[in-house]
Amino acid sequence: MKNIIYYFSGTGNSLRAAMKIAEGIGGAEIISVRCNPEEASAENAAVVGFVSPVYEWDMPGAMKDFVKKLKINPNAYVFMVATYVAIHGKCFETMERLLSEKGIHLNYGYALRCVASQCTAYPPFPPEKMMLPLMEREIRKISRELSVRKNRAYPHMSVITRKLYPKLMTPYMEVEHEYDKGFYTDNRCVGCATCAKVCPTQNIVMEESRPIWNHRCHGCMSCVAYCPTKAIQFKTPEAYEKLNTVISKRLCLPEKRKRYHNPFIKATDLMIDKQYIELK
Repeated sequence: MKNIIYYFSGTGNSLRAAMKIAEGIGGAEIISVRCNPEEASAENAAVVGFVSPVYEWDMPGAMKDFVKKLKINPNAYVFMVATYVAIHGKCFETMERLLSEKGIHLNYGYALRCVASQCTAYPPFPPEKMMLPLMEREIRKISRELSVRKNRAYPHMSVITRKLYPKLMTPYMEVEHEYDKGFYTDNRCVGCATCAKVCPTQNIVMEESRPIWNHRCHGCMSCVAYCPTKAIQFKTPEAYEKLNTVISKRLCLPEKRKRYHNPFIKATDLMIDKQYIELK
């Protein structure tokens, strides 16, 4: 029976983790949640993994929708790795709830710290020179534990975070479909369509050699980070201005702000939705 890892990745942190874990467990098929779950079944998999970033203290909506429709072997060893910066929130609890509806449970859960990539709100942090080696070391640890199918209880949402969630995060989720109204391109756009090809929600289409965003955006920053000419700009959408919160007031994309993506992941890596990663 095969090993399968499903991932959602915008700026490459989760894809890097998925690829290295696949190597560490002796090989695995890694599949983007851009795929049709009905054509990417895990019914015959012995190991099933999910690697996902944390957005608004939860899993991205695209990952939730994919898991809901996915068929999984009820006897499989199931794990989840969440890439996050400061607060992992309820992402593991959400995954456990979705799996439990299928009679399946997480055997292993790990919150993996990485470099923040939300460049429309703040510069990347912690510093890459410090964080990337730590992240790589943690991935090796995760891989060792998964290779022997270790059981690890997943981290739960803290009491404080749970209390703050309705006030701090729910307002953003209610207007998330408005987020991509802030994106536009300047005269540096060359119509290469890289933004459309790397988008993990297939939210971008090209019209007259210019990208058009179609309001299925999770704010992953893939289009911004991988634009080869830095032509994609951002201004605070009206719906976010109305929130009048500390974060919404900070939304912008200064010209000199670094547009982070994981240095091990190229744009072309994010364009491949299915591949088999072997043990090196």
